Amino acid sequence: MMLSGCASPGSSIPQAGKTYTGPLSAEAEAKLRAKGYGMSDAERDKLKQIDRDRLAATFDFQKLGQPVESPFAGFGFVGAENMPYAVYRNGKAVTFTPEGTDTELEQVAPRLNGVMLAGKDMERIVGESPRGTMMSWNTADLSQQVVLRPQNSTFGLTNVYDVGAIADSPYLAMAVEGGRVELWDLAAGEMVEFTENKVSQPRQVMDGSAYDDVIYGTNRGEIEEWKPSVDTTRLYAHAGPVLDIASVGGRDLIVSSAKDGTVTIYDRKKGEIVHTLEFDTVVYNIEVSPDNRYAAIFQTFGSPYYIDFDAMESRRLYVGSGAHVTQGRFAKNGSLLLAREDNDVIRIWSTERNSLVAKIAPEQGGGIVGYDVSDALGLIAVATTEGNVEYWDLETGRYIRTAFHTDTPLVGVEISPDGTRAVVAQADGQLARWRVMADQPAQTFMFD
Repeated sequence: MMLSGCASPGSSIPQAGKTYTGPLSAEAEAKLRAKGYGMSDAERDKLKQIDRDRLAATFDFQKLGQPVESPFAGFGFVGAENMPYAVYRNGKAVTFTPEGTDTELEQVAPRLNGVMLAGKDMERIVGESPRGTMMSWNTADLSQQVVLRPQNSTFGLTNVYDVGAIADSPYLAMAVEGGRVELWDLAAGEMVEFTENKVSQPRQVMDGSAYDDVIYGTNRGEIEEWKPSVDTTRLYAHAGPVLDIASVGGRDLIVSSAKDGTVTIYDRKKGEIVHTLEFDTVVYNIEVSPDNRYAAIFQTFGSPYYIDFDAMESRRLYVGSGAHVTQGRFAKNGSLLLAREDNDVIRIWSTERNSLVAKIAPEQGGGIVGYDVSDALGLIAVATTEGNVEYWDLETGRYIRTAFHTDTPLVGVEISPDGTRAVVAQADGQLARWRVMADQPAQTFMFD
């Protein structure tokens, strides 16, 4: 009688020595590769998987999190340890350990539209909402997950026009409907100070203000200084609503822009305006270089400018008259300025030579959804609408390679402050993290 499915003692199972589901020894792998064109499809797939796993291990590639049915409010790196995080518009927030383990943070605020970092080590994530409840998560102490400006009704909500981090502290300043500027304690989730302007509505708060010296701009164009223990003082004024304010560290200068097309430089020591620029279109964004020598000025349309504070003069960077230039930032301590023109190209200028260094368009086609810079490695990571992350040389604008590809649409890429790690965000709510290396990977890494 034959027993189906059983082997008699001493018989051999032909498949025992030829399964390719387990790991191969170095000797077995060498023999398999030596077969060349004589390999079966299963053997060829096995070698492809081995190569893929080794490539992933080379730069510590990890998929992070699970798909989320909500767009990102923000993502990137947080704290001194450069921990990846993601915050979604439905209020969900997640951080990830170096091993890829996720920690879900408390989910209270359901309508977030942006994220900012605060605290001495940028360890606090703040989920922003212009109309509704906000959240603050302390990634260094998860017992400090607090609600900011809780609003229990969908009617009669109080507008929050702008939020700014208080330098090197667990505090936040907010420009709030009703003429108010408020100071909030991110550890306790409580408002600790406020001032009320009876004439104007505060609209912009200078990021990096001191706790006892908050600078803000109003809808009437005033730039005001609020000292909670003293009073509020008007420093100077534009002729239209203030759109942006920046501090130039070490020089005691304030740079501000307004809807009237003016950009003003104010010397706090002298107590006077030292320079005013006038533009035909609105200047909506000001960026100060890390060395505090330059400030870049971005108009709604047309060429950006930059100010050299050593010479106290402005210089134009030429682009097309109808170009929309966004996502401007400095690199190499201010010697390079980058900006995205529409969704087509990234321009790199030398501030020292006042000249265009390079114009980058995706090598593999498609538009640009985001980019970031590793100063440490001298490269730019560009995420495209084709699902690629491309590496480009920062100082020459030369294409290096396409590092990654996925069939899932990408929404952006971020590189850690130390320039060694990167995360790319996918439209399905997942992140991918890897170690950035200028000379790796040698081939495009494909991931799902």
